[in-house]
Amino acid sequence: MFIIVAIGSILTFLAPITGPILMQATSSYGVRLGSFLSVTGYLLPPLTCMGMVSPLITQLINLKREDAGKSAGTVFSISTLGGILATFLAGFYLIPELGIRLTAYSTSLVLAIIALYGLLTRRQIVIPVILIVFMFIGFPKKAIKTSSQDLKILYQSSGILGEWTVFDKVEQQENGALPTFRRLLLNGIEQTFTQVGYEPYATWSYPHKIAALAGIKPAGSKALLLGMGGGSISSNLLNLGFDLDIVDLDQRVKYISETYFKYDATKSNLIFDDARHYINQSKEKYDVVIFDLLNGEVQPSHVFTREGFMALKKILNDDALLIINFQGRFGMKEPALSLGPRSIFKTLEACNYKMLFCEKVSEGRSMDGDILFYGTNGNLDCKKLLQEPLRYSKIDSLEEFTYADYSPTFKFSLNDAFVLVDNKPKLELMNVTTILDWRTNQMGVQEDLFLKKGLPLFH
Repeated sequence: MFIIVAIGSILTFLAPITGPILMQATSSYGVRLGSFLSVTGYLLPPLTCMGMVSPLITQLINLKREDAGKSAGTVFSISTLGGILATFLAGFYLIPELGIRLTAYSTSLVLAIIALYGLLTRRQIVIPVILIVFMFIGFPKKAIKTSSQDLKILYQSSGILGEWTVFDKVEQQENGALPTFRRLLLNGIEQTFTQVGYEPYATWSYPHKIAALAGIKPAGSKALLLGMGGGSISSNLLNLGFDLDIVDLDQRVKYISETYFKYDATKSNLIFDDARHYINQSKEKYDVVIFDLLNGEVQPSHVFTREGFMALKKILNDDALLIINFQGRFGMKEPALSLGPRSIFKTLEACNYKMLFCEKVSEGRSMDGDILFYGTNGNLDCKKLLQEPLRYSKIDSLEEFTYADYSPTFKFSLNDAFVLVDNKPKLELMNVTTILDWRTNQMGVQEDLFLKKGLPLFH
């Protein structure tokens, strides 16, 4: 039994080392098969060893056949309780505080101490010597590499809500310039993109497009932004003069946005909560509400349901403006690929919202874009207001939007779409093709940026 624990200790120690190697080796197999093969390679071996321990203990303490059930029940009840406690300890403390790598090394060390004690008390010398030598040779003697010739990792943080990474990359432009761009990743998916020296000003167009649309409401309006990231959208909203509340579930975004994206958090009210929970509990009333929610490449299904949109009405003032940024496809030749966003639209209409939409139109199957749903719970005339000069152009002369940027370019049918409800949370399944394409594309990008250069994907 102690030999198996020793082997499990070594395999646990190797997991964060072999993990990135296997990820790179299996990246060409796609998201599903590649993930399965890589996880099987670096997690299954140590888990197999750990799974063998409980039956062995049961056998060792089972002295009489009639006591077999009692012995097995005792061991597996203790094992279950330990698993529950370890899950909370790892998820809420060890991984957020130490990171994935040090958590694995610490677990390996605990297993090694148990194995050494058990073997040495039984005067077994060979395996303990091998284990000690392996730990001494294998334990990293120098800091993990965090930079290459053109890229530098500034921040990495593992946690129960995901892996945040901030990095700078020098990118040569057509005119020969070499600006440095700063990106924020959540679980390997880009969330914020700025140029160093201009942060939190977004390099992407969509944060400006959202702000320009929000600007049809006057300065001084009460605004709610659900989802923060690096603070590009919130900075634009503050420049428009909104009284801004921001809701984000992850408390790390405050430190990230202030430290790496120069966002002044004192100018807005930052609330750490789940978006749906905040909507249900809030006593505030808002003139503008913006959904910009992503956990990596997945948008939370529980927010986009009939029950969620009906609860939202309680915190909206008359003629409020609702904006939803959704990653998906619209106007495709294959209706199944746009079923998710069309079902969101149908759900909003079922809740008596008067909605419009716009997107980056793309007929290529491998392409996706930001779909903006926008509208009102009352009689706000969005079309009329968008045909007037948008006040965001006075704030940001580099980005100019007109009604044409927000006008739908095609019609679509809602006949096969669904009204999304809490009881059947299937939005993610409807949008799975877009999600998988997005993840596949980002896997290739992160492989080139990190794995091929020997840089860590996780903390």
